Amino acid sequence: MKFLKSSFTPLSILYVISSSIRLLINFSTEFIPGANGAFYLANVRSIIEDGTVFFKDFPLIFWIEAFVAKAIYLLGIAEIEKAIDLACRLVDSLIPPLAIIPAYYLVKRIQTERENKFPTILFSSLSILFISFLILVSDFQKNSLGIVWLFCLMLWVQRSLEVKKITNYAAAFIFFILTGFTHFGCFLVAVFYIILVVGTKYLHRKKLSIKPLLITFIIIAVSYFIIKYVSPPRLKIILDFPLNIFSDPVIILFLQGEPVISPIDLVSMFLINLTGITALIIYIRNLKSFAESERVFFLSLVVLTLFLAFPFIGIEWSQRLTYIAYVPAAPLITFVYSRIKTRRIKNLVLVIIIAVISISAIVRINIKPVSNMSRGPYAELQILKERLPSDRNILLVARHGLEWWASYILQTNVILEKALLKVYWKRFDNMLFLVQKKEKSPFGPAGVFGLPFREPVIPDSSKLIFEGEYFDLYRSPVPPKDMSIFIERRK
Repeated sequence: MKFLKSSFTPLSILYVISSSIRLLINFSTEFIPGANGAFYLANVRSIIEDGTVFFKDFPLIFWIEAFVAKAIYLLGIAEIEKAIDLACRLVDSLIPPLAIIPAYYLVKRIQTERENKFPTILFSSLSILFISFLILVSDFQKNSLGIVWLFCLMLWVQRSLEVKKITNYAAAFIFFILTGFTHFGCFLVAVFYIILVVGTKYLHRKKLSIKPLLITFIIIAVSYFIIKYVSPPRLKIILDFPLNIFSDPVIILFLQGEPVISPIDLVSMFLINLTGITALIIYIRNLKSFAESERVFFLSLVVLTLFLAFPFIGIEWSQRLTYIAYVPAAPLITFVYSRIKTRRIKNLVLVIIIAVISISAIVRINIKPVSNMSRGPYAELQILKERLPSDRNILLVARHGLEWWASYILQTNVILEKALLKVYWKRFDNMLFLVQKKEKSPFGPAGVFGLPFREPVIPDSSKLIFEGEYFDLYRSPVPPKDMSIFIERRK
């Protein structure tokens, strides 16, 4: 086909398809869609007004969106609130699909049939048309940008293994740093990936050397300082990782009937594990035929893929890692395809990938976007804002998802009940609990599938200070004796 003679045209078409799907989702609701959309609105407004990120998190996406929002405002296109909303939706729609560029060049370097561009373009399209990527819209803007950097990182690591040049190492390090200022989960994956590559490389050589230990130390040290600078509480999450990684395995909970994972996530997990296992079998069978750079690169990807999609990881970490697991799996599909010798089986792989991409797009388009906010609750929160205690030394507790909107509209500190400590009753003059009674969003641990997040438990000594059509607001003067009431228990 003529259009395949030039890679630019088909890649541009794929980019337009992916970004169009994201635009359709992002602009399908009056208020920004998803459970966490207002998280980005609040942080972008904080940067524009105060030059700081309100919720201390990995900041790169917020600064990009703040720059775009300010430009929209200065050009007179929209007032500042509308400009912030427009910037968040546009950036999330247009930047993440750029992941197809590094994905294409990575697949091209792996693909052995260089004269046939169709498989290269098809496999690279997984980077932006697989269901995991299409799910990461609005709610997961940091994740989406982090995935762009991960594909760039894998590309330059592969180049560094094949051609040992300072420019290749520098590029890989830059994308590692960019990941570190974008998303916590993607950054942990990047750290693990680099350590895997370094460890695998020197284990293959079977020689004792201090160099891999030195590189590993540098990577860990850089990671530590980035996390400590950006979000110090995340260091404790990393320290707790070995203790709770297998706590409440997601597959066991699913088999027990717990709504902790959607059917889409389950199918995705199966496909990614199938890819990883198939790649591992082919890797073992062809081990002797690989150059050292290929051994290191592909084994690292296999281990990373199987780890990220491991079904016995605990629910807390599985929710962080499963959506990223397709990233190392995408180049592994090219690896598998390139080692298949039978043309019939190669064609079958191509058909399967076309089906996966098509079904991914169809399924995502047919999932109706929902926002955590609607016109009635928004108007009532505006009224509630005027009824808040005048000293404004407030900490407000709300269910997950609503807390971002409450913070954005009420312009106050918020927290989830599971993070409450008794000391907060001393730090804040007003401990407030917000309960939504009407037009609640359907979001829960499994997205729109399964049970929604529950409203916070109201301590016994609390006093109702606002009663509206949509919300009740309570003030809690003292902490409950038993803080375990705030821990949601599964039935």
